[in-house]
Amino acid sequence: MRPPLALALVLSIALPAHRTDAREVQYVRSEGLRAELVVRGLRSPVFVTAPAGDPRLFVLEQPGRIRVVRDGKLLERPFLDLTDRVGFGGERGLLGLAFHPLFARNGFFFVNYTDKDGDTQIVRFKAGPLSDVADRASASPVLTVEQPYANHNGGMIAFAPDGMLWVGMGDGGAGGDPHGNGQDPATLLGKMLRLDVDHPPYTVPADNPFVQRSGARAEIWATGLRNPWRFSFDRGAPYVYVADVGQNAWEEVNVAKVTDAGLDYGWNAREGLHAFRAPPLHRGTTDPVLEYGHSEGCSVTGGYVYRGRAMPALAGTYFFADYCRGWIRSFRWSEGRVSDRREWNVGPLGSITSFGEDATGELYVTSDDGTVHRLASAPPAKPRARAGSRR
Repeated sequence: MRPPLALALVLSIALPAHRTDAREVQYVRSEGLRAELVVRGLRSPVFVTAPAGDPRLFVLEQPGRIRVVRDGKLLERPFLDLTDRVGFGGERGLLGLAFHPLFARNGFFFVNYTDKDGDTQIVRFKAGPLSDVADRASASPVLTVEQPYANHNGGMIAFAPDGMLWVGMGDGGAGGDPHGNGQDPATLLGKMLRLDVDHPPYTVPADNPFVQRSGARAEIWATGLRNPWRFSFDRGAPYVYVADVGQNAWEEVNVAKVTDAGLDYGWNAREGLHAFRAPPLHRGTTDPVLEYGHSEGCSVTGGYVYRGRAMPALAGTYFFADYCRGWIRSFRWSEGRVSDRREWNVGPLGSITSFGEDATGELYVTSDDGTVHRLASAPPAKPRARAGSRR
C-alpha cells in the first residue's frame, strides 16, 4: 500500500494543476548536504523520533509497528505492534508518535492511528525507559475522533514546549471539505488540538481559545486546516511550523508563535493565499509564510528547524519536502520574513513521507522505499583536474 499522503495527491476532485505566479521566488540550488543511509527494509516508514536524552531511534511503520534502531541496527522485534488494531491503507494507518517529555521517568508515550473503522485514536502506552519493547497491555485511550472519509486524517502529534500535547487533525477527507469542517468550531476535524494529557485521559487547558465559546470544542487551538500531515516546534525559538497539504493548486507552510491562540489558517475558504470557495472570501485568516504551486510539486511534507550540532552553519534553517517530486528545500524565518530559500541536492530519495529528529536535534528523512536517511554535511566537491595535469 502507498504511504498516507498518496490519496491526498489523487483527491476526489481532479482539477487541472495551476502554475505558480510571479510572487514566488526562485530557490538557490545548493550542495553541501548528503543523505546518509541509516536503515533499509522497513515497510512504509512514515515517521522517526526519539525521547529526550535517548540514543535510539524509533521508526513508525504505517501498517502498525514501531521499530527500534539501536547503534545503527534495526532490531528485529518491534517496540510496539498494533497491526491487529490499525486500519491500514491509503492515508490510514499508524501515523504519529510522541514521547512524553518525562519519558525517562514515567515511560509514557502516545500514538495516533486509524482503527479498523477508520476513526482516529490517540492512545497512551507505557514502556520501561530503557526497554526495547513496550507494554501493549498498558494501552490507555485518550481521544477518539470519528472520520467521515478515508483520507485527510492528519496524524502528527507532538509535545509543545509547555508540555501540552498538540494533535493535527485533517478536515475528514473527500475533496474540498464538503462538510465545511475546517471552519466549523463544533467539530475537531480540520483543526489543531491542544490537550493536557497529564490528567488522564486528558483535560482542556484553561487558556485554549474556545474554552468559553458556546457550541465550540474546547480542545481546539487553531482552525482552518485541510491536512496538517506534519508540524513541528522549533527547539531554539518560540515558533510552530505547520505544513498543510493543499487541494489541487497550492501547498503551504505556516509559521506562528506557539502562544498565538485561535488562529484561522483559512481552509476551506482559501487554499494557500488564494480563494478556494466562491465569494465572499473568509476574512481574518492567517496567511501562510510560504506557498508553492502544483507545477513544482503536489503534496508538502513538513519538516523541522535544524538545531543539531553537526551542521552549525544550518542552525535555524527549516527543512521541508514534496512527496511527489522528492526534492528537499529550506528557508529561514526571522523577524516575520522568509529568507535564504534553498533546494538541496542530496540525491534521489524516492517519495519523502516525513522528517524526524533524534534526541540531539539531527534530522532524518523517511521514504516510501522503506529507508531512513540522516541529513549530514557533504564534503566539498573536488575540483576537476585540468587537461594534462597529473593531479
